[in-house]
Amino acid sequence: MSEAPVLCLHCGDTCADQGVSTPAGTFCCTGCESVFSILQTHGLTQFYACDTGAGLSQRTATSRDAARFAPLDDPAVAQRFIDANDGTWAHATLSVPSLHCASCLWLLEQLWRFDEGVGTSEADLMRRTVRIAFRPDRTTLRAVAERLASLGYEPVIDGERAAGRMPAARRDLYLKLGIAGFAVGNMMLFSIPRYANGAPLEPAFQRLFDSLNVLFAIPVLLYSASDFFRSAWHSLRMRAITLDVPVAMGLAVLFLRSIHDILTRSGEGFLDSFAGLVFFLLIGRLFQQMAFDRIAFDRTVRSFLPLSVRVAAGGTMTMRRIEELEPGDEIVLRPQEVVPADACLLDARGRIDLSFVTGEQEPVAVHAGETVGAGGRVVGEALHLRVLRRVSHSRLAELWNNPVFAQRESHWLTEVSARFGHWFTVGAVALAALGFWAWWPDARMAAQVATAVLIIACPCALTLAAPITLGTALGRLGEAGVYLKQGAVALDLSRVDAVAFDKTGTLTTAEAAAAIDLHGLDEADWARVRRLAAESVHPVSRALAGRLAVAGTVHDVIERVGEGIEGVVDGVPVAVGAAPLVARLAGTPIAAVPGRTWACVDGRVGWLTHHTPERPGMTEVAARLARTREAWLLSGDHDGEAPRWRPVFGDRMRFRQAPEDKLAAVRERQAAGRHVLMVGDGLNDAGALAAADVGIAVSDDTACLVPACDAVIRGDRLTLLPEVLAYARRARVAILLSFWVSVLYNTFGLWLALTGRLTPLATAILMPVSSMTVVGVGVGLMRFRAPGGAAR
Repeated sequence: MSEAPVLCLHCGDTCADQGVSTPAGTFCCTGCESVFSILQTHGLTQFYACDTGAGLSQRTATSRDAARFAPLDDPAVAQRFIDANDGTWAHATLSVPSLHCASCLWLLEQLWRFDEGVGTSEADLMRRTVRIAFRPDRTTLRAVAERLASLGYEPVIDGERAAGRMPAARRDLYLKLGIAGFAVGNMMLFSIPRYANGAPLEPAFQRLFDSLNVLFAIPVLLYSASDFFRSAWHSLRMRAITLDVPVAMGLAVLFLRSIHDILTRSGEGFLDSFAGLVFFLLIGRLFQQMAFDRIAFDRTVRSFLPLSVRVAAGGTMTMRRIEELEPGDEIVLRPQEVVPADACLLDARGRIDLSFVTGEQEPVAVHAGETVGAGGRVVGEALHLRVLRRVSHSRLAELWNNPVFAQRESHWLTEVSARFGHWFTVGAVALAALGFWAWWPDARMAAQVATAVLIIACPCALTLAAPITLGTALGRLGEAGVYLKQGAVALDLSRVDAVAFDKTGTLTTAEAAAAIDLHGLDEADWARVRRLAAESVHPVSRALAGRLAVAGTVHDVIERVGEGIEGVVDGVPVAVGAAPLVARLAGTPIAAVPGRTWACVDGRVGWLTHHTPERPGMTEVAARLARTREAWLLSGDHDGEAPRWRPVFGDRMRFRQAPEDKLAAVRERQAAGRHVLMVGDGLNDAGALAAADVGIAVSDDTACLVPACDAVIRGDRLTLLPEVLAYARRARVAILLSFWVSVLYNTFGLWLALTGRLTPLATAILMPVSSMTVVGVGVGLMRFRAPGGAAR
């Protein structure tokens, strides 16, 4: 008997010629031994206890000179990877295609142990990226990239070449599938004479065909099926049971039983079934990966965040969707608006809140000519910037999903694999043992039954249901102008039984459609008021400022939530807002009058009235929702418009609501057992949006990205809200239906397997069919009559 192959301690590959032996263990190459030594030196050998085949083989690592990362010494090149730099900490995102498992995630988040200049690092398995915070005065981006490469995770710095290159893991899967397909095709040809003859062949021919079958089966076992065995082995080493354990057991039983039959001349075995089984298992794995890739593509390409910015052109301001911005465009961002793309500051100075990017809550100062990275929020005065690069929606979505703001608990429907995978596998192994015992002493049938049970009892379809269904829903809703932060939000929407609306900017329109009447100040003073109003994204301020590029310099701007805005325009103190704020600054008592907004310019007082018409169709929408759910109106305005909305909301209206009042109202309904949806613009209701079971921020010609909300909706798509809620309920039904399909499939399949009616090859065919059924149910139900169709 040949000796068992020696496996590399780092990557798990077979060591040729006994590999590189050291006191610590054996390695397949010096590269793997070097990486192990680095980890051992830094006390990180627990890396090998995290996941399967944790290390990456260094035998096939690209051999290039040490200067391959030299381009990162060029500030212009490095800037492509820098998300933010406040002078103390720089934040960079690098693409690492070789990131593949939980051990990789763990190791890449320990970079601070290797380089004292690194503060934190966050790896993203789905995007194959690592985001690193480092101090430029202690290390460089090049040094960080070289350290990653030394650990086997070489970052990609050539974007164009990387974009056209198939990932190594996908190429490996295709090669394994090709070898298995080639083998099973030839093995079936060798088996046809036996099946056609209906009786044993002549001994010489049978030995020839058996030998050829064994010859083709060996590479299938050692290469095509290696992932299943490697994963199962490392899982057992970790004293854990994954879904690959029963699959590997079934394959091993099938192969060993066939070899036994051939060697003892008790039968021809069923190696053709073994190769076919591996082939169809790999097809199922490829199909699953392609489905996830398609979801990711839909999320990135179709689900554009519905944000707009003001573009300065010829003395006027035009609103433009952020995906339509081009390098060189001059944009004007008001306080609280997010910088949509890397841009250069044109003003002398400004302040940027980088909490989206770095988590740092203290705004940083920027000066003329400096680059402001995408994701920063404007603080204080409005800023003029020149766009340097096109907008990356995936980058903005990543910032929005920053864990600092993602506090919502996961839904149980999205965690089926983690919750039931272990017990499902234990049950499958127990049933296989029971079937083997029931059919003994017929060893052939016992092995066939046990193998069929281990293969068919796979919850792959069960675990596919939620991600496939919710991923499709994310893409379709994005097309309709509704962008969800994550798939579980759709499940939260499906339970909503109370809806709370803000009024101004939500039920009513803002800016262009509003009617403004001015009183008490001359035209020059009102020009200063409009200039100050241009610094705010509040609907009344936007209506007052209009679309003209108002002249004048402004500084010391302070916006007080629920009160108004004050600042200095051309050296003159100006304020606009509620009566208490203006009275305090003017030094003159002002009686609050419903419907009036007050203004003060250097002590002179004026007032304006504004009428914001109802957003088309929103009365009908609110009425429809009120018939099946609690519908509330929570407004910070006066109650002068109560008669207008009473037919819709009845007594469920509250006016003059401060932000804390709206928050209290949401929590009051939740205490009563309601699942609350809050819909607002995110200006005076951010707390309510965060506290609600689901918070939807309305985007109306602004670039405000509210970190606390769960979804963003274009203002002109608000009328789709009832359809969106119905669509969310359909998503829940689709997932539950897919679960039942999977349960029925497993129940029926196990019954057939235990009664000896299924061959292992038939089970391998049924497995991808089950997955395809679940995918078809989820995708089909989500694509059929999605809300609003294509919104762009």
